[in-house]
Amino acid sequence: MALRINLYHEVLKARQLKRRDPLKLSIYGLSAIGALFAIYYGVELGRMHAIGSELARAQAEFAQIDPKAKAAKLREDEMNIEIRKSEIVTRRMEDRFYWAPMLEQIAQTVPREVQITRLTGDVSGDTVHKCTVVVDGLSAGSDPRKVAEELRTALAEKLGPKYKGVTSNFKSLEDGTELVLLDGKQMATASFAINLQFITGEEAAPAPVPRKKR
Repeated sequence: MALRINLYHEVLKARQLKRRDPLKLSIYGLSAIGALFAIYYGVELGRMHAIGSELARAQAEFAQIDPKAKAAKLREDEMNIEIRKSEIVTRRMEDRFYWAPMLEQIAQTVPREVQITRLTGDVSGDTVHKCTVVVDGLSAGSDPRKVAEELRTALAEKLGPKYKGVTSNFKSLEDGTELVLLDGKQMATASFAINLQFITGEEAAPAPVPRKKR
């Protein structure tokens, strides 16, 4: 049986202790951690650089687009104002009061014994029109006052079906001082002023109330 004696075991033991030195192991660990942090820092630095470049590009684009956006907003406001003005004018055109049909009805009602000397009118209101018409004239006949009264009643009956709240009253009714020739006869006269009032148009429909979302 062979006998082996290791006289080098003290050196080997020292080497093993040296390899297992805690300080060196700590240094190696810290170096590895430092390397990892360096790599992470480099990655983050590159990412922040990319973000900064993207931000600079977005700011440059915004600097170009912002004046155009402001000009477009200003133009939109101007167009909205013009549209509202156009809608107002259109609504007034559609809702305006037409005098011609009313004057035609008055002309159809006046008998041959009456001469209209003046007619004045006034309209107030936008959608609902309150109209006032004053008819001045001269009536003739054996009873000129009765002729004027019949005209006043006929005007109310004529305008009643077309307009609302028609009223017809005398502002004045006086006997005339002159005679007129009617059907070859001298007839007495009376001067009158009839005040006509009526309403036309409809109230604008109220804007719908938006429903609340539940």
